[in-house]
Amino acid sequence: MSRVVVATAVLCLLAAQPASAAWETNAPGTAKAKAGTVQPLVITSCAKGTPTVVKWEPVPGASMYTVLWQQGNGANAPYANSGTTSALTYSVPDSISRVRVQATVGSWSTSHTQIDCS
Repeated sequence: MSRVVVATAVLCLLAAQPASAAWETNAPGTAKAKAGTVQPLVITSCAKGTPTVVKWEPVPGASMYTVLWQQGNGANAPYANSGTTSALTYSVPDSISRVRVQATVGSWSTSHTQIDCS
């Protein structure tokens, strides 16, 4: 049994891909990249109506927000419609039941935050 384990470990090591950097640069000097996190987006309200008005708290450094909404009935309806804004509110032209909002901070994006509209 120990030979099988050793053989499996050797195969795993041989098949493993070499690690690579997340980014590269040819510029001389000291790197000044900072690791950090993007603050999660918090939707504060979604007032259902015509239009449906969605509001959220600001995400530090966000330059744009993407709003996606479901058109149709049921929880499995696709998020086929979207819009973007730099404001902290968005008016969806229709009465909708569920919306997602995502913030863009530089080249990073938050995960979608979802809320049921009432």
